[in-house]
Amino acid sequence: MTNNSTQIESPLRVIPLGGLGEIGKNMMVLETSEDIVIIDSGVLFPAAEMMGVDVVIPNISYLLENKSRVRALLITHGHEDHIGAIPYVLKELRIPVYAPRMAAALIRERLKEHKLGYKPDIKEITSHKPVDIGQLTVTWFDVCHSIPDAMGIAIDTPFGKVVHTGDFKIDTDPVVGEPFDFAGLSKIAGDGVFLLFSDSTYAEDEGHSDSDRVIIDPLNQMIGESSGRIFLSCFASQVARIQIAVDAAEHYHRKIAVLGRSMQNYIRISRELGHLEVPDNLLISPSTANSLPDREVLFLTTGSQGESRAALARIARADHREVRLKPSDTVIISATPIPGNETAVSATQDDLVKLGARLFSHKNQKVHVHGHAQREELRTMINITKPRYFVPIHGEYRMLATHVDLAIAQGVHEDDAFVLVDGDVLELDDEAGYVTEKIDAGHVFVDGLGLWDERVGVIDQRRLLSRDGIVNVIIPRNASTGRIMGAPRITSVGFVAEEDATGLFEDTIDEIQNYLDHSRTGKIEWSEFEATIKGTVEKFLHRRTRRRPLVVPIAIDV
Repeated sequence: MTNNSTQIESPLRVIPLGGLGEIGKNMMVLETSEDIVIIDSGVLFPAAEMMGVDVVIPNISYLLENKSRVRALLITHGHEDHIGAIPYVLKELRIPVYAPRMAAALIRERLKEHKLGYKPDIKEITSHKPVDIGQLTVTWFDVCHSIPDAMGIAIDTPFGKVVHTGDFKIDTDPVVGEPFDFAGLSKIAGDGVFLLFSDSTYAEDEGHSDSDRVIIDPLNQMIGESSGRIFLSCFASQVARIQIAVDAAEHYHRKIAVLGRSMQNYIRISRELGHLEVPDNLLISPSTANSLPDREVLFLTTGSQGESRAALARIARADHREVRLKPSDTVIISATPIPGNETAVSATQDDLVKLGARLFSHKNQKVHVHGHAQREELRTMINITKPRYFVPIHGEYRMLATHVDLAIAQGVHEDDAFVLVDGDVLELDDEAGYVTEKIDAGHVFVDGLGLWDERVGVIDQRRLLSRDGIVNVIIPRNASTGRIMGAPRITSVGFVAEEDATGLFEDTIDEIQNYLDHSRTGKIEWSEFEATIKGTVEKFLHRRTRRRPLVVPIAIDV
């Protein structure tokens, strides 16, 4: 769509709510005067310091404030960092979700776990079949990634086309799925691209990403040469990797046992959609696998990221209920650690080797290729689309900045390329683009059935507890008058050793008593008294120990 001939009053607004300045919880908002569409809605898997949190999702307060104009959620592909937050969004916004086939199937599967109270509208899209959404027209096009049915999105807006690459790499002969659609993208870009959003994950790496085909021979060789059982661990969504393993197992007369619920689900869905070909007689149960000769068994397992509850980690700890590792086994970890998972991955690999397994990983064999474009492919994307404006997406800040430099080197004007972070509001028109404001786009933490944002301070309290423990100050109080009825008592968990506690807490009680001696003139306002006791104890304990435990005053009515 070319620019409207009539005057456009409102600029195009671009608002990242996740995925910029971080890896995960991808969500981009595109806004005109009439319509708002959301591109992707993913989760961030918690870092170690986010203690006890299940996942992190985007803050959608801005969308709720403008819900009358929110038209749809547009999905690029089915990875959790792009679809995992959809149930939480649909609980608040009854909007249609447009998604490629694989992503749509995975979304439906995920929504079974959540009670929305209504049937969500999940619409499967087809590449190059335009969809009208409000005053916008949306078209999907095929790209390659580490999951089938990955697509980019082109949106016709009043200013021109906006292209969102999704996660992509350029592969003309993928093991599974469609090749990168050069012709389709070139046609989309034929009338000019107003704005390009492009994947930045490997913007720092020169060269071209490899096809999954480069690991076929190494995996076949390892499987063929092993006389014992094979354990192959990869991302459950890496269907091409699974297909390579299936083909090798069939060639070398091995049966396949699948370990891990997510691996089982992905294999089932991929077979139903025709993305994965697995003969029925090749699949067996783990118990059946245990009864076969070792040279006839291959296990496909979750746990390549060292997840403590995943099958591979449980096998490494020797506490899997069905499978025990043998010294004759070979373990192939066909993945690289996601940043932040390195320690867990190393620990799992150490445990596997301690049990005698022969271990292959990306460090000693060509057993993995990633699913993101490197610099040569990023140049190609920019050269095909020739965008007026450029915004790098999906990456930590240095990746985004490096990608902007690359775009400028390819001809994008330096004033028209923007490094944004979550919450920035970028306004674009035919003349120029400016970051005009900042909205709240911080983390929202999911912990069991609870949701809370960063302002609540729960994570800070948990960090404090993990570092310095907790001190409870128990104060007897007259239930009728509110007056203090005797000396306080102190207990603690994780603060000091028991042998050190007695003298320290006796001195702390004396400090509290000094305050109480001047506070018994009448009924006490508990909230004010609680704050004073908390502050008094915190200061005293820090002065004595140079530590800051969480201090909790507790009134016991007598």
